[in-house]
Amino acid sequence: MDSTKKEHIILAVGGVIAAIVAILLASSGNPGNMAICIACFVRDTAGAMKLQTTETVQYLRPEIVGIIVGACIMSFVGKEFKAQAGSSPFTRFILGFIVMIGCLIFLGCPLRMVLRMAGGDLNAWVALIGFAAGIGTGVLFLKNGFTLGKAETLKKAEGLALPVVVIALFILSITTTVFAVSQSGPGSMHAPVVLSIIGGIAFGLVAQCRACASLAVCVTSSWCATAGDSWSSASCSRAF
Repeated sequence: MDSTKKEHIILAVGGVIAAIVAILLASSGNPGNMAICIACFVRDTAGAMKLQTTETVQYLRPEIVGIIVGACIMSFVGKEFKAQAGSSPFTRFILGFIVMIGCLIFLGCPLRMVLRMAGGDLNAWVALIGFAAGIGTGVLFLKNGFTLGKAETLKKAEGLALPVVVIALFILSITTTVFAVSQSGPGSMHAPVVLSIIGGIAFGLVAQCRACASLAVCVTSSWCATAGDSWSSASCSRAF
C-alpha cells in the first residue's frame, strides 16, 4: 500500500472516530449546535476558573483535558513528542487573543463553523467567506516574509507541564466545588464526565494522527444541529 492511500485511510478512520465522538457527546448533553468545539470549550473552562465572569458559559470541560492528554499519549507512542518554544511571545499572545475573538464572535472556529453550515445556519456560511479571506491574507503575509522567528527545542519537562496542569485541574473539578458551573445556557449543558473525558482523549488521539475532524462533522452535523435542545444553530448566534 502506497503512503498516499494509507494516509487517506487514516483520515477516513479518524473522521469516523470523530463523528462517533460528536454524536455521543451531543446526544448525552453537550450543546447540540457544536457537540465539541475547542474555542467554546476553552471559553467555558476559562469561565469556570473565573477568568471571565459570564454566568452562562462556565464549566471546566473535560473534553479539553482529554484532547491534550490524548495528543500527548499519541505523541509518545509515535515517538513524536518534543517541546518547543517560539520567539516573539507578546506578538503570539496578541495574535492568539485576536484568533479567539474571531472564533467566539465571528464563527472563526472551523470545527463549529462546518457543523453549523451543514446544519443550515446561514451565518456560518457567511463566516466561511471571512475565514477564507483571513487565510488568504495570512498567506500573503507569509509570502512577503512575515515570520515570528525560529522555534527552539526545550526539555521534555517543559512539554509535559501543560498536560500535568490540566490533569490537576480536572481532578480538582471532580473532587471539589472550587470551579464555577453555569446553571443555565451553554455552560449548563454537558455530557457525563466519564464520557466527556473519554471522548476528548479519542479526539486528541485522532488529532495527533493528523486526521481532520471536520471530515466527520459534515456527516453528523445535521443530526447534531437538531439534537432537540433549545440552543439550536439558529439561536446560538444570539446566545454568544
